[in-house]
Amino acid sequence: MSTKTYRYQSEYAQQLRAEGEARGEARSVLKVLRQRGVHVPDPVRERITGCTDVNLLDEWLIRSLKVTSVEELFD
Repeated sequence: MSTKTYRYQSEYAQQLRAEGEARGEARSVLKVLRQRGVHVPDPVRERITGCTDVNLLDEWLIRSLKVTSVEELFD
């Protein structure tokens, strides 16, 4: 039986997948806000794109469907 560690299962690979998932969630939040006509200032855009917590980004995505301002997104 082989005990070989595959690259795609490494801690580094898992980190890359998590970062990619967070970037995708952040893009989705921004896309929904843009489509709904909600203005997103640069500092808020940086906060969203800099977030690495997928659960928080998912919460923001759900909120982005209803908010009328970015301030409401973070309440």
